[in-house]
Amino acid sequence: MADESIAIGLVVAATPLRRRLTRLFSRKGWNSVAIEGSRVDPPCDVLVVDIDRIAEVPDAAPIAAVSYGSEVRHFGDLRADVRAIVDRDDLDEAFLEAVHEVAAGHGWISPTLVRPLLHVQLPAHRPVQSAVQLPALTAREHEVAALVTQGMNNSEIADALYIAESTVKFHMSNILHKTGSRDRSQLAARMPASRMPAVR
Repeated sequence: MADESIAIGLVVAATPLRRRLTRLFSRKGWNSVAIEGSRVDPPCDVLVVDIDRIAEVPDAAPIAAVSYGSEVRHFGDLRADVRAIVDRDDLDEAFLEAVHEVAAGHGWISPTLVRPLLHVQLPAHRPVQSAVQLPALTAREHEVAALVTQGMNNSEIADALYIAESTVKFHMSNILHKTGSRDRSQLAARMPASRMPAVR
C-alpha cells in the first residue's frame, strides 16, 4: 500500500499523544482522524488504539496497539486484529514504522516490548534453546546487541558504550547482516537471553 493512501483512525485517550500522532502522520502525508465511540467512520486502513480500549473498537481495520507499560502482560487475552504493539514512549519513527508495516499487511513490535511479550517461565531442569544459532559476533557487537534488546536507540547505545553514534550504526549493520535480522525488533526477538552478556 502506498504511503499516501494510508487512512488512520486514532482511538487514543491522552490528548498530548493524540495531537502528537496527528501532527506526525500529517507530516508523512497520511490522513488521520480521532475516532469517538464505537463507530469507525470514515473507514480506515489502520487503527491506532490504546491497548486498554481495544475491546471498544469494532473489527473495522487492523490495529496498532499503544501500550502504556503493564498492559502488555494481558496482550494474550485480546481477540481483535492486533498486528502491532507500540510503546507510548517510543520515538516518532517507531509509530511511523508500525503503521506502515500494519498497512502493508505485516506485523511490528516495539523493541522495548519484545522481552515482556516473549517471556515464559521454563522448568529449571529444561535447557533453554536459542531461537537461532548465533553467528560469531565480536565482543563489541554482543554489547551493542544486548543494549538493543533493552530497547536502547543508537544514541543511547553510543552514550552507554562511550563510542560515536556512527560506530554504533556500523556495528548494527554488521549485527543485522550476521544474524539475518530484518530490523532491530527481529534482532531482539532472536537474541536468547542466556547468551547475552551483562551490560554495566
